[in-house]
Amino acid sequence: MSGSSAGSTRSLRSRGPPVVDPFVPQGLPPPRSHKKAATWTVEEEAALLNFLYSNLGQVADGNFKKVTWNTAAAYMARSFPPSENAGDKTAEACERKFKMLKKYYYAVADLKCIASGFAYDDNHGAMITLENADLWDRYTKLITFCQSHKDAKPFRNSGFPHFQSVELLLPSSTRG
Repeated sequence: MSGSSAGSTRSLRSRGPPVVDPFVPQGLPPPRSHKKAATWTVEEEAALLNFLYSNLGQVADGNFKKVTWNTAAAYMARSFPPSENAGDKTAEACERKFKMLKKYYYAVADLKCIASGFAYDDNHGAMITLENADLWDRYTKLITFCQSHKDAKPFRNSGFPHFQSVELLLPSSTRG
C-alpha cells in the first residue's frame, strides 16, 4: 500500500494557493430553507379550539401543557391533512395560533366595551363607515395601559367568529 494515499496525510491537491472566485461570497453560511408558514381556515381554527376545549383538564398554571400541543398537532394533521401550499400545523404553530386568537379575543372584548365608543356586532365587527373612519384610525393607533389597539384592525367591518369559543378556554378570572 505504499503507493496508495489511503493513510496519507498529504493532500492530492496542488501546493499553490487555493483559487477563490471573487463573485462567490466567502465565509457565509449556506442559505437557510424556511418552512412554509401554517395557514389556517376558520374551520381549522374552530377545530383547534374545540380540541383544546375537550382537553381543558390538561391546563397547568393557566396554560396548556406541551403534550397537549403535540396532541393538537397530531389531531390537526389527521383532521386536515397538510397541503403542498401550506405549512404543517406543528405543536408550535397550534400554540402560536391560540395565542393570536386570544389577542383577538381581548381586542374584540375591548371593542364590545361601551367605553370604546363603537357599536360592535359579532357578524359585522365595529361597522366602520366613512363618518367614523377617522375615529377608528385613531383608536387602532392609540396606546392605553401599555397595550395597543392595533389587534382590533381586522374587526373594522368583520366579526370574530371564535369569541365565545376562546372565552370558554380562558381562566374565569379574566372573563368579562
